[in-house]
Amino acid sequence: MKKTFAHTKKEIEGQPDLWLETLQLIHENSDCIDFLHSVYSRDRLNVVLTGAGSSAFIGETVEHLFEGRQASARALPTTTLVTHFKDYIDTSTPLLLISFARSGNSPESIAVVDIAESRCGEVHHLAITCNKSGRLAQKIQQLENGCTVVLPPASEDRGLAMTGSFTSMVLSAVYYSKFRQLKNNGTAGLLSKIADDSRHIINTAAKPLKSISEQPFNRIVFLGSGPLLGIARESHLKVQELSDGEVVGKFDSFLGFRHGPKAVVDKQTILVFLFSSDKHVFRYEKDLVEQIVHENTAMKCIGVFHNRRQAEAFDLDLNIAIRQGDEPAPSDYDLLPYVLPAQMIGFYKSLDLGLKPDAPSKNNAISRVVKGVKIYPESKD
Repeated sequence: MKKTFAHTKKEIEGQPDLWLETLQLIHENSDCIDFLHSVYSRDRLNVVLTGAGSSAFIGETVEHLFEGRQASARALPTTTLVTHFKDYIDTSTPLLLISFARSGNSPESIAVVDIAESRCGEVHHLAITCNKSGRLAQKIQQLENGCTVVLPPASEDRGLAMTGSFTSMVLSAVYYSKFRQLKNNGTAGLLSKIADDSRHIINTAAKPLKSISEQPFNRIVFLGSGPLLGIARESHLKVQELSDGEVVGKFDSFLGFRHGPKAVVDKQTILVFLFSSDKHVFRYEKDLVEQIVHENTAMKCIGVFHNRRQAEAFDLDLNIAIRQGDEPAPSDYDLLPYVLPAQMIGFYKSLDLGLKPDAPSKNNAISRVVKGVKIYPESKD
């Protein structure tokens, strides 16, 4: 394979191994566990999960996991906080700012840390990043009220699109959200099974996903409920980025899709359904998909199911089960493989369009680290 393809392909396929390496690294780092125990001991705590682009979608995917009896959690992008920090953050309540970043060099990431430091009476920082030399890692390491987690070097994708960086940061966030229950919880064995199942997806779904990706579609829609809405948002961006905007991506919740967004579906549209493992939620999702299948308005429909038993409920153009057992017990770590189909579709569509998946932007409209962002001094009013 040409060098312009090699990084992205390797980074997609290498994620199961990266997850195991990431788990070992964060398991051996007890400093951040102690840090979280201390921060969560407060009577009241606001937790804000932040980042830009794909890094922001990590927060949307895991925010519910950081809720507690005295803690409220919310995902807010750095691109919102830079301009509207005072509108969203109660500066009189202790704040835990959890920052996600691949390179850690986005101007907004640094600016939000500075704003929080200047505005909040009490603030603590947890930075989860893939680059030990990035500005975010360096900055948080210098703060007494901060803790930095630098993931394995392989997590810092060399391709433009965030693939292993996204899933390894999601993994880390899920892990740290469970800081109170980490002793003898079987995480290593569970993640090993998820990694094996994900290798199965990469190996068996490649051919049918490549075939679908070579169809002449120009729209793709990903639907997900609850935490999977964050994965749907990341999924739509992966295909849009890797196709250099030739395929326009959309995302929504299953229930929300009926309320206007469904108008986008036509015979040049691929629909991808990210089904919940929750049986109650699945009932609502199943109703919508049955309606869409009956209407027969899309080019192709792909179902990404939690397990094989679920997949038997539909006869879609392609069914993918992220777990290979009939009904394996659901886990928050199951979030990781749900994004794999989108990454693979994006990669194959990029090739189909004659683009370079490692650098698909022909006019350099997008880059690994954003360009052209100027940070202005904040008004104190």
